[in-house]
Amino acid sequence: MGGMGLMSLLALTGCSDDSGEYRQAVTFEAQPCATGFMEEGDVRHARTAGTTRAWDPTTSLGYYLYNDIHVLGLFEEQTDLFYKSIDVFFTRDSKAPLHGTFSYKTTDSKWKLDMDIEDTDDYYVYGYIPKEVVSSADINGNSTYSEGAELTLTGIKTVTHSDLCVIVGASEGTDENSPAHLSTGQFKVNANRVQRQSANPSGSGSNYIYLLFDHLYSALAFNFTIDATYHELRTIKLTKLELIGYANANETNIKAKYNATIKLKSTTDGTSPIKEVTFSPDPNSDDLAFEPIYTGDEVELNPVTPTKFMGCFVPGQNTYFKLRSTYDVYDKNGNLIRKGCEAENTINLTKMFDTSVALRGQMFKITIKVIPTYLYMLSEPDLDNPSLTIDN
Repeated sequence: MGGMGLMSLLALTGCSDDSGEYRQAVTFEAQPCATGFMEEGDVRHARTAGTTRAWDPTTSLGYYLYNDIHVLGLFEEQTDLFYKSIDVFFTRDSKAPLHGTFSYKTTDSKWKLDMDIEDTDDYYVYGYIPKEVVSSADINGNSTYSEGAELTLTGIKTVTHSDLCVIVGASEGTDENSPAHLSTGQFKVNANRVQRQSANPSGSGSNYIYLLFDHLYSALAFNFTIDATYHELRTIKLTKLELIGYANANETNIKAKYNATIKLKSTTDGTSPIKEVTFSPDPNSDDLAFEPIYTGDEVELNPVTPTKFMGCFVPGQNTYFKLRSTYDVYDKNGNLIRKGCEAENTINLTKMFDTSVALRGQMFKITIKVIPTYLYMLSEPDLDNPSLTIDN
């Protein structure tokens, strides 16, 4: 359960000192990827989608490209809503970490970060994605950063539409398709500082860095469909989805934010470096309210192909949720009959999946069908008030 991002470093001109040495502002460009979740009751899906890249992370490491059909490509309606910033720490033993954020640029669909790299040296790279769901982050090395680190994330959203992941491996590469020593559990990256001297006035040069991620949250996958007969009479378009979690079936409130401590220890055999992940309620947080996981253009439902949405949540804390769906009803002439209808569905994972706890990286697939009760006995106005039922 993890993800991978390729980052190319383009060295830019920096400032000089009296010795003729130059600090280099390095621009990182990222193309993140992620793996599929483990669905409850299923083994990991076999890969069926093709790739045009020369280096295929699926065959070499078991990782999928970020937009692969097994990952976030499953939720195409939410693609533009997913948070994308990557928070990273470039660390060296006995040195203060360099802290930066990769920001997604819609103009060229790339992740970029400008950072001063003063020395050509080995760095140990740690971090997580996405930064937007975390209030703050800190890092401490084990006895040394080369042996691992402890990440502390404060004020994490308890429920979010984004997949919170942590870096579990890093490596530089000779080009965008050739990682040098990429392996889960290894964080060392050699970053080269290119100096602008009289013989090299442009100061041009490049490095490439690859990152591997692993999931920290659990996920709910909502598959919306509509009864075929009802679809012949009415068109249903979703406009908003909101999710809330509770501590139990009595709907005891939980905090809107949590804190997390992730203990990482370097490995040499390709096993996960995650030794422990601890979540605790943020005492400064308000109680959780309904959190939007989709809002935007109308999404028309159909009886053949499910429309899929994702909501992620803190694992091991709660298994009881409510999903609030807002939708519009149209007749088959395109006339808006009812606007802003709301329906709530209760989701009890303990009963639905016979599980007492949700694990990180685990996905629970839930099918919701739009269907009126007693279809053939309804009068015309009744058709405009359908129910949404869980159809697992």
